[in-house]
Amino acid sequence: MTMHSSLVLAATIALAAILCAISIADFRRQIIPDGFNLALAGIGLVYQMATQADGLPARLLFAALTFAAAWLIRRGHFLMTGRIGLGLGDVKMLAAAACWISPRLLPVLLFVASASALLFVGGLVIATGPAAAKARVAFGPFIAIGLGCSWALEQLAGLDMGLL
Repeated sequence: MTMHSSLVLAATIALAAILCAISIADFRRQIIPDGFNLALAGIGLVYQMATQADGLPARLLFAALTFAAAWLIRRGHFLMTGRIGLGLGDVKMLAAAACWISPRLLPVLLFVASASALLFVGGLVIATGPAAAKARVAFGPFIAIGLGCSWALEQLAGLDMGLL
């Protein structure tokens, strides 16, 4: 096993552990603790420094832009509906997720997260009735699924899309 593949394995195990912790916390309490988001971002940045130290400024910029875009979507939804549709923990998690993947894979992450959340809600509606469509659903576990799939595409399936 080469040094890089050992790093990928260690990072994948750490990522899986953090994503499981986030998912459990968000499903139980509908909140993503800041410590989990910090761990997600921190370990992702450490991995990036170990593998592509010269790409770190671009990775930080991507995380900041992802945070800004998600926060604007959150704010816009609130202004239009008067309800919070995307929690601040989800916004922070998306920014932390940006530390792990190529910017080109953000649409994949968002698609997988949104599609899996819609399938989950659809299953709830089928199982329990139409009132379930209005229930609050934690989005963090679905962001976790999207990040896991995006990470697998980029690292494990050999889809190295690189930074812009």
